[in-house]
Amino acid sequence: MRIGTKRGMGGFYIYLNLLLYISLILSSASSNDLQVLLKLKSSLIRPKASGLEDWEFSSSPSAHCQFSGVKCDEDFRVVALNVSFAPLFGAISPEIGLLNKLLNLTIVSVNLTGRIPTEMRNLTSLKIFNISNNAFSGSFPGEILTGMAQLEILDAYNNNLTGLLPTEVANLKNLKHLSFGGNYFTGEIPEKYSDIQSLEYLGLNANGLTGKIPGFLGRLKNLKRLFLGYFNAFHGGIPPELGSLTQLEILDMASCNLTGEIPESLGNLKYLQQLFLQQNYLTGRIPSLLSGLVSLKTLDLSINELTGEIPERFSALQNITLINLFQNKLHGSIPSYVSDFPHLKVLQLWRNSFTGGLPENLGCNGKLCRLDVSSNHLTGLIPLDLCKGGALEDLILMGNFFFGPLPEELGNCKSLFKIRVTKNQLNGTIPPGIFNLPSLSLVELDSNFFSGELPPEMSAASIDQLKFSNNRISGEIPRAIRNLRSLQVLELERNKLSGEFPVEIFDIKVLSKINISDNNITGEIPPSISRCTSLTSIDFSKNSLSGEFTSWKV
Repeated sequence: MRIGTKRGMGGFYIYLNLLLYISLILSSASSNDLQVLLKLKSSLIRPKASGLEDWEFSSSPSAHCQFSGVKCDEDFRVVALNVSFAPLFGAISPEIGLLNKLLNLTIVSVNLTGRIPTEMRNLTSLKIFNISNNAFSGSFPGEILTGMAQLEILDAYNNNLTGLLPTEVANLKNLKHLSFGGNYFTGEIPEKYSDIQSLEYLGLNANGLTGKIPGFLGRLKNLKRLFLGYFNAFHGGIPPELGSLTQLEILDMASCNLTGEIPESLGNLKYLQQLFLQQNYLTGRIPSLLSGLVSLKTLDLSINELTGEIPERFSALQNITLINLFQNKLHGSIPSYVSDFPHLKVLQLWRNSFTGGLPENLGCNGKLCRLDVSSNHLTGLIPLDLCKGGALEDLILMGNFFFGPLPEELGNCKSLFKIRVTKNQLNGTIPPGIFNLPSLSLVELDSNFFSGELPPEMSAASIDQLKFSNNRISGEIPRAIRNLRSLQVLELERNKLSGEFPVEIFDIKVLSKINISDNNITGEIPPSISRCTSLTSIDFSKNSLSGEFTSWKV
């Protein structure tokens, strides 16, 4: 019995010693994590910077787990480090490699500089690696990725990284999100990137990449978002193979030197919500098969060299909210079905050769907020319901052949910010309500056939520019114009205005330009003009005014 008891007690002591040994190891490891974090703090924060104030030494083995942005496991090992949106201005020290239990390393928008430490290759448990919106420089050390088999997110967006894109990324079989956009990478897109079959997000935009956009990207069958545009200088066109990315939701290849025609195969992308191809050199017609993009919300094909008409089959795009086709070589009429799009907010077709009129029911969906069809050959009446839902902000119709009145309904459109209808054939009186709209900033009605008098009541305190020159407006300039206290530019030249010039206008402290030339204004030049010290340009010529500007000071 005694022998058995001794053996039992011996086993118990061995067990206790083992527990003590494990406890010491864990305590030592967690203590090391504390020391590493304090080392990191000293490198992350430059002199005169601020942040991480609660990262202070403590004898408690778990104190570092309470640091801001730090999470630990049950053994007090750091598993997540999220330091973001603070003005640190430092760098990442090599000690980061000692936090070998890290699952999440997120250091975003803290103005870090220097190179990415190669010691990060020891972070073999990492799943999230996000250093976006900093100023890291040098090449991306691809060797740090060789042991990160669990990595799911790699985001280095908007830094100062240079050199070639790292090919080691292709070995990350669990990677879902890869963003190297907003850097200075050069060279071509590596073919190995087509091996990352788990990829759902690929952002290589805003770099200095060259070569062709490779067709092998069409092998990434799980891809949902693809960003290749801006500052890249690819040659050639859009590879038809991208039509195989049937899960794609966003395709952005804007401003990256593309040529050729838009491939019809893109019409296969039935889940695509946003298509950005603007600011390239694309030619040919808009493929009618793009009507297959039944989920599309945003279509931007602006600033290209596209020809032909808007396809009739586009009536199928019932989810569309934005259509940008401006600055192309398109012609024909604006299809009437455009007014039937239930969610349309933005329609910008300026600087093309469209003819005919605007769809009669445009705006009836109650959501239209921006309409710009300037510099075309459009004619007809301005639709009455453009602001039916009270959302219209910008109405830009310059340089066409619209006729008839400016709809009275616009005088009740409190959301309006800009009205620009210069160089048309509009007539009738200006709706008086326009001068009382709370958000209106710019009103350009120059070079039309507007007549009648300006209204006696004006209260639109946000208007900073009124441009009514070259019309047939008569009567006096209302004294209520003094209520337009944000007014900077007043252009009323070449009208039929009469009466005396209202001295109250010089109470507007920000007024910088007045032109009332070529009217029938009478009386003396008001002495109160000297009060308006912000004035830089005055033209009272071709009227019947008397007096001098002797006391006027700029």
